[in-house]
Amino acid sequence: MESRRTQLKSNLTGAQERVEAWWRGERADRPALLLTAPRDGASPYTGPKTDDLDAWWTDPSFVIPRLEHRLRSTWYAAESMPVIYPVSTGLVSITNKYLGAENLYIDRNTTWSLPIIDEWDALPPLGFNPDNVWWKRSERLLEAGVELIESNGYQAFVGLPDLNGPTEVLSGLRGPERFAIDFYDHPGAIKPALRAVQDAWFAAYDRATAIAHRCGGYFCWMGVWSQLPMSDLQSDVSCLISKAMFDDYFLPFIVEQARRIDRTIYHLDGPDAIRHLDSLLAVDEIDAIQWVQGAGAGRMTEWIDLLKRIQDGGKLIWAACDPDEVIPLARALDPGRLLLATNAPSQREADRMLMELERSL
Repeated sequence: MESRRTQLKSNLTGAQERVEAWWRGERADRPALLLTAPRDGASPYTGPKTDDLDAWWTDPSFVIPRLEHRLRSTWYAAESMPVIYPVSTGLVSITNKYLGAENLYIDRNTTWSLPIIDEWDALPPLGFNPDNVWWKRSERLLEAGVELIESNGYQAFVGLPDLNGPTEVLSGLRGPERFAIDFYDHPGAIKPALRAVQDAWFAAYDRATAIAHRCGGYFCWMGVWSQLPMSDLQSDVSCLISKAMFDDYFLPFIVEQARRIDRTIYHLDGPDAIRHLDSLLAVDEIDAIQWVQGAGAGRMTEWIDLLKRIQDGGKLIWAACDPDEVIPLARALDPGRLLLATNAPSQREADRMLMELERSL
């Protein structure tokens, strides 16, 4: 058993300072880098196991030991920091469940939620209910995560559930294909429903943040720390609608999120979402863009022109890349406004990658 004084990461303060400098867009000698690797000497997981998928995803007696093992088995290099997600980021439609959607377990990596809006003139309740069974499960898991950190004296953090974006939530509650058609068949129903979902989203965010922040700082699923409240912004369903529809129906709700939360990163997912980029760049309150090119769309270094467009538009960049892309991206872009996420096969290789990056610029 590790000592209560044992740190999970060396120079945590230095990492926090560099990430804060990235949030402020300050000049830097290299990008901020979220770099992890297996820790030397880490053992395979031997803790509690279960074949019950519901227990595997939601029972703290199974979830928390797995998270602790991951904390102690990971080498946190550069600006990566020890963080756990008690409400697994695999529960990507958790907000839908808070609003009454039925959960569907696919396997130990994926869950989904089933649509519940059949007719717009017979909407189910879309308000946040603190007694909802899935919120109670989330609350219990978050509290257990905080207890793990506090009781062991770990210098580590608790991340928020992946609440998804309100537009994405409403799309899931209706079904994406039907939702896309609703812009033509039921346009008047969308904004009032989005208003209700947005209010519920804020309620869930505020409650989850109040628990997770007890360990210090703020994390969403993207793995980047912030001293101030932060969140991702998402609208993957925007790939199905025109720029005019996005600007009219979705953008006002995204702007409201960005204005209310101190720091935000917009999750721009796939080539079909690029048509909305100019609208997003015009929102001063959005701090950063996370570009995800998607499967079959090449490597991150093939999108340097787009990344330059994002930086030229005044936004920070969060980008995941292969290890051999770190230096080319750092050289091609403004390093002070660039955060890269990657991994290494070993602790030694992670340290070597960081040294090579620092020497190359």
